[in-house]
Amino acid sequence: MAVLGQVASEAFPQLTITTSMTWVPPQDGTVCIHVVGAGGSGYGGSGGVVAGGGAGAYAKIPSLAVTTQGSFTLVVGVGGASVNGNNNGVAGGNSTIAGTGLTGTKTCGGGAGGTGTGGAGGSVSGSGESWAGYSGGAGRYAGGGVGVYATGELGGNSLSAGLCTGGMSDAAGGGLAMSQFGVICGGSIRSMNNNFGATGNSLPTGRTTFQAGDLCGGGLSYSTQAGHGVRGGNGGIGGGGGNATNASGNAGASYADSGIGGDGIILIQYIP
Repeated sequence: MAVLGQVASEAFPQLTITTSMTWVPPQDGTVCIHVVGAGGSGYGGSGGVVAGGGAGAYAKIPSLAVTTQGSFTLVVGVGGASVNGNNNGVAGGNSTIAGTGLTGTKTCGGGAGGTGTGGAGGSVSGSGESWAGYSGGAGRYAGGGVGVYATGELGGNSLSAGLCTGGMSDAAGGGLAMSQFGVICGGSIRSMNNNFGATGNSLPTGRTTFQAGDLCGGGLSYSTQAGHGVRGGNGGIGGGGGNATNASGNAGASYADSGIGGDGIILIQYIP
């Protein structure tokens, strides 16, 4: 696997798109295009509400002939922002592609923000050019993960210490990367959870944030200890943000900040 943005050879450049733009192919050839929607953020507040954000959808066009005369509109979704004050999470933005040689606009939806029992994962829409993929994992107590080979993994749903981590990507590796042959992998780190109550877990200092790996969801942060603020784990690229909540009886807590949803991404690989 080559690291994101690294050119595997002069003949096969690999491009990482992290912001919306108009893209003109730098050379003629055949490309594989991967698209990931953004993750939603988790619920942030008190009273024992536990709801992580959903992950963005993933899909790809396995093979598309492009020329330097073509042009593509690429939209990269932005992850849902952190919330507090007993508010529902914010939905992640859609990532879309359209342009020369494509049948309409193709969309990988962003995950929903955490509300109630958790945010739904984003879904795939569009057709043509063998466009296909999978819905993102739904958030439960923790944020959902992005699925590359199947529907994304659900966020964890237990308040037990160590069990409410975010959903893992099914394309786990050492970090987001892509090969020369239309294959990608993601991170291998779920954002841990913290249950600061009778479990005896130690309290972190300040607004400690736990970051999930690429394509993975953020974990829950939950406290029953009076006056103790909490912050949910952040989703990695495309992953849902974790819930943060102070349980009933946790009086005087200064904050309960939900984890943010991971931004979307578009990966373009020139392939043999």
